[in-house]
Amino acid sequence: MLLRNSLLALVASATVIGVSLVDDGLRSNEAAEARTEVMVGETAMPGRLHVISHPGRYGLGPDLPGSIYGVVDGMLVRIDPNTREIQSVIRRVDRILD
Repeated sequence: MLLRNSLLALVASATVIGVSLVDDGLRSNEAAEARTEVMVGETAMPGRLHVISHPGRYGLGPDLPGSIYGVVDGMLVRIDPNTREIQSVIRRVDRILD
C-alpha cells in the first residue's frame, strides 16, 4: 500500500511540473516537425538547403524557368535561384538522392 501511494504521489508530482514518465516519442517528433516547417515565401538559408542536381532522381522534370529544385529540412521544394525564396513545397523526401 505504501509503494502504491508513493508511486501515485510521484506521478502526480511529475504531472504538476510537466514531466512525462513515459516517452512515447510522439511529442519529440511533433516538436521536431514544428521546428522544421517549410513555408512558401520563406528564404532557404544555405545551411538548410541542398540544391538538386538530378531532378529525375526525385521523379521531377527539368527545372522550371526562374526556379530550381532543392531539399530544405527534408522537404522537396522549388526555389528562386537568386533570392532562395521558396516558391512551392512539393513533398517530404526521406533522403538526399544526388
